[in-house]
Amino acid sequence: MALLKPGRKAPNLTLPLFNGASVELASYWGNGRSLLLIFLRHLA
Repeated sequence: MALLKPGRKAPNLTLPLFNGASVELASYWGNGRSLLLIFLRHLA
């Protein structure tokens, strides 16, 4: 996977939700809205 460069649009990904459904990231951005994703890793 190529690294994203500043100012470039993020790719549209489909992510699974905890309830088994899925969501496309593009449904959260656009029309002046921004999206900040934070990935947390569970540490045992």
